[in-house]
Amino acid sequence: MKNITHEGRVVKVDGREVTVCFIQNSACSGCHAKGICSSQDQAEKMVVADSQGVEYAVGEKVNIIVSNEVAWTAVVLAFIVPLIIAFIALFVTVPLAGELTGCLVTLGVLAIYYLVLFTQRNKMNRKVVFTLSR
Repeated sequence: MKNITHEGRVVKVDGREVTVCFIQNSACSGCHAKGICSSQDQAEKMVVADSQGVEYAVGEKVNIIVSNEVAWTAVVLAFIVPLIIAFIALFVTVPLAGELTGCLVTLGVLAIYYLVLFTQRNKMNRKVVFTLSR
């Protein structure tokens, strides 16, 4: 499987922790008309990676690498699982309690799911490993 790579610039070095700033482009960044579009589809992101004993300097260009497996896990947790939860909640509650109640229950269940996901973010952050290369 292919890893996901972004080019970034080192903004801070603190022992083994290296903070890297990079521009995350939206999916339409490969479009032939991207030059005339606004740059609102780009966001500046910061990640902290382990230097793994390699010395980096502030301002140095590096590549940030994350495994494809981690990216797919994020997609599943953020989009696919909530979609399945929403369908189950709707199909169970609408016949029993009506459309309005079914929609409200579905929104409530999704809110609880995302709240649980939010509370577990530190545990998930430990599983997401960014590596750096020159």
